[in-house]
Amino acid sequence: MSGDTRGERLANTIAAIIGIPLALVFGVWMIWITWTAFAGGQAPYFPIAFDGVSIGRGLLWLIVIDPIVMTVAYWIFMLVMLPVIGLAVGAGALADRRRR
Repeated sequence: MSGDTRGERLANTIAAIIGIPLALVFGVWMIWITWTAFAGGQAPYFPIAFDGVSIGRGLLWLIVIDPIVMTVAYWIFMLVMLPVIGLAVGAGALADRRRR
């Protein structure tokens, strides 16, 4: 830890403050929408309504659709996080430079 720069510490803090809650919200949403695919009903925040209980549809959703949705969500997550972390590292580097 002693070799960490201020920018790295700031980036880690921001990643923990923003990243962990976003990942938790996304995980809950994925479980909820997968449950809906098995049990039927209106998918949360997804424009699909499932009719009745269906093991086949649930397994299809779990094996095919979930990985696609998770990949797209990961890309969106990175589009949000990478610029924020980059700005934090840059601001920390500027602060370290001014301190010297």
